[in-house]
Amino acid sequence: MSVIVVTFETTAEMLSKCLESVISSELKAKEIVVVDNSTTSRVADFLGTWEAGRESKEPVLILARQPTNVGYAAATNRGIALSAGDFVLLLNPDAVLRPAALALMVEAAKCHPDAIGFAPKVTLASHELIIDSVGIGLHLGGQASQRGLGEPDIGQYATEERIAGLCFAAALVRRAAFSPEAVGLLDERYFMFYEDVDWSMRASILGETFWSVPGARVDHVHSASTRDLPAAFKSRLIQRNLVWTAAKNLERHRVVTVVPALLARQVISGLTHRRGWMSLRIAFDSVAGLPRLARSRREVQARRKLDDRSVLTEIDRTVTFDSERYLPVVSFASLVGVLSRLYAVAPTPALRDLVLRLRLAGEASMTADGARIASMVRESGVELEPGLEWSLRQLEGGDRGLG
Repeated sequence: MSVIVVTFETTAEMLSKCLESVISSELKAKEIVVVDNSTTSRVADFLGTWEAGRESKEPVLILARQPTNVGYAAATNRGIALSAGDFVLLLNPDAVLRPAALALMVEAAKCHPDAIGFAPKVTLASHELIIDSVGIGLHLGGQASQRGLGEPDIGQYATEERIAGLCFAAALVRRAAFSPEAVGLLDERYFMFYEDVDWSMRASILGETFWSVPGARVDHVHSASTRDLPAAFKSRLIQRNLVWTAAKNLERHRVVTVVPALLARQVISGLTHRRGWMSLRIAFDSVAGLPRLARSRREVQARRKLDDRSVLTEIDRTVTFDSERYLPVVSFASLVGVLSRLYAVAPTPALRDLVLRLRLAGEASMTADGARIASMVRESGVELEPGLEWSLRQLEGGDRGLG
């Protein structure tokens, strides 16, 4: 078992919590590979002190300092090359493993020998009742979504199940999956953002499978490693890499509609907004990179085993998370979505009746009366999990966030 952590000017406090959680795991890793993209010696200095203070040298610590910031994708690839375990845990420095997480994911790997990757249930470090991700969903427009992001944890993801892909904030992957004969390494042209989406989409259309392991828990400070980056920089990479992901992986008949639509949206935004130059730059960068993706596209499509409709879904536009304030969003629509998913995996008559009544309330335009909706849920006979109770309080108070 190898653990790979990519750092960039990560604080000592954050990195310490991450590494200590690995060391304290019930299942012991053989090595921790820290690939440091920092331009200062902050991480290296901390690790030197941390290593000197350890009583045991197990797991082995390997530090790989990069001469420049090579980006997350390239750093992860270098970590994989330096590691030796049959399993690789990709772990962000802002994530903390619960003690049983590694053992449960490895046990799931034994139960599903054909699957190449396993996603734990990741919850927000600031509020353990709120989900950050249980893997990712992949969509027909080339986009992805973190499964459960911003939703209260009421058991809707409590069952191990097939999922579309992995969120690399915390994911266990078989080393063999990174070989050229399988999925291959991360695409280093992405630098950062969407590299896990691209990798998961590539794997899925090649017929590879992933499973969720909700018993394996990880606490995560959402976007702590990237939230201080300039918004324009992040937007440029995310939108550019979305175009590239669609161009590389979608079937031809879908590419010819999806990619032009994504580019047109950027151009229109650039021409109609006062500071639209960034949108125009995104469109330019996206188009400029397409010729370099041609070979990758040919290779992926030549090996394709499944069509898009077999692995990709329509995107759900329900807002459950505020990506600017990094807070969950509670609304009537998100409540119905969470309860509907819970009913799909754990059906009960009370839950069935509640979901039906809520949908009727939506048709009757009762959604603005949060107190009435909350009362309907409380009187339904459905068990009020702490996460559900928290959501109802948000509805009653009109508070859509967590702050």
